[in-house]
Amino acid sequence: MILGCAEFAVPGDRLEDKLRVLESREMWLELVNDGIDEKRLKGILGVLPSFNTSIMSVQAYLQHDLRMLSAKDRDRKAAVRHVEETIKIASKVGAQNVVAVVTYGEPTINNPMEKCIDIFRRFGELGEKLDVTISIEALSKDRTTFLPSMPEVYGLVRDVGSDHVRLMADTMHIFNNGEDVAETIGKHASEIMEIQLRDTDSRPPGKGNIDFAPVSKVIWENFNGLTCLEYHPGLNPRADFDSALEFVAKTIFAAR
Repeated sequence: MILGCAEFAVPGDRLEDKLRVLESREMWLELVNDGIDEKRLKGILGVLPSFNTSIMSVQAYLQHDLRMLSAKDRDRKAAVRHVEETIKIASKVGAQNVVAVVTYGEPTINNPMEKCIDIFRRFGELGEKLDVTISIEALSKDRTTFLPSMPEVYGLVRDVGSDHVRLMADTMHIFNNGEDVAETIGKHASEIMEIQLRDTDSRPPGKGNIDFAPVSKVIWENFNGLTCLEYHPGLNPRADFDSALEFVAKTIFAAR
């Protein structure tokens, strides 16, 4: 298993610094699209060849603020455009995956399920053209009222019916829903494109209340997709990063 890490969790001020850290650990990067424009994308593409580190996934990060299921046409279009731009960025940087969500909060549009299926089918068509998979992150009940669990998002994925639209699992969200993390991941392992590892309160793995031993066992035995660290670093990002890697290495080794 080759581990990745979300851009904001990798220590370093510049992209070059982060890529250097990941290269030294033989890891890959999950790029964060927080509004990447053409100039910044050109810079990313210029830096990448200098490092033996791949960008395997890209987050449609502005979805934290954009609402794809808003009753306002302008808001919906902005959210859809952001995900489509993220898919195109992923294709250009050589990433195979885009992390997207259905919606934070509560949908205000009529027939949200019907609209959601249509939108993700559209994403799937673009993903097929560009050879990028769109992974739908299952949020928890404290983040959304609409499809807040992995089984519900799995139902959406089935309704969309595209090989380029799959599940994404976040260990913290599963735990916050009161579900067994290892059991939930194991049940859907064949449909999951990416698993994000983070502990409670968005802390590094091993710093919260999640038991990662059975989770690591399921990942090692049943999962063939992308595995990525995704947490919010504290005052010492380097210490958090090193601690997370040491913890994951120990739990994965014990699971073998």
